[in-house]
Amino acid sequence: MRLHIFDVDFTIVRCSTVREFLVRGLQTGLVGLSLGFYLPMLFLHYRFSGSKGRHVERAYPFLKGVQRGALEKLAESVFAERILPRIDQVVVARIASIQKAGGEVMIASSSFGILLAPLARHLGIEDTVASEFEFENHMTTGRVAGEPAFGEGKRTRILTYLEGIGISPADCAFYSDSSHDLPLLRAVGKPVAVNPKKRLRRIALNEGWEILDTRI
Repeated sequence: MRLHIFDVDFTIVRCSTVREFLVRGLQTGLVGLSLGFYLPMLFLHYRFSGSKGRHVERAYPFLKGVQRGALEKLAESVFAERILPRIDQVVVARIASIQKAGGEVMIASSSFGILLAPLARHLGIEDTVASEFEFENHMTTGRVAGEPAFGEGKRTRILTYLEGIGISPADCAFYSDSSHDLPLLRAVGKPVAVNPKKRLRRIALNEGWEILDTRI
């Protein structure tokens, strides 16, 4: 495989990066208290939208007006304190082995690029396809910019990215824990289920995909 693409939440790291970010933001006062009202609806949307999830017009109104620099600073502290200790060392060893052999590695996550930047730097990964916050004058609008990298949206954005760099999906591997990523798993040459939940494990076994269990 020429390019190895990794999901992040519960694949590279054993937690939800968005949840850790929002909880810490609430603790520091960066995130508005209205988070408590919106968060259940947000997670229900992503849980039940499956591969048909589309634009979320105002998914993060509790972040409206926050400066980009403040989000970046929070992302750095969350990474150091909450994400770094939860990195899956087996998956990271796989990434390091691919890199050592000269393979290319990138991240594809429904989490936000600004949150994932510290992790990508830590792993020596240069390319990331992720959801993005919308900014105006360096402050968040409370909306998502463009297509979230979730479900079918992740597949569409990765295929567009691959076309732009001249790599066939058949020459790619994709690693994920979630059945929400089935559109992209089925589009690449080598799908890998990482600590898969029940539905994805069943599909992976039926399809003969590699299953990477790191918690055995």
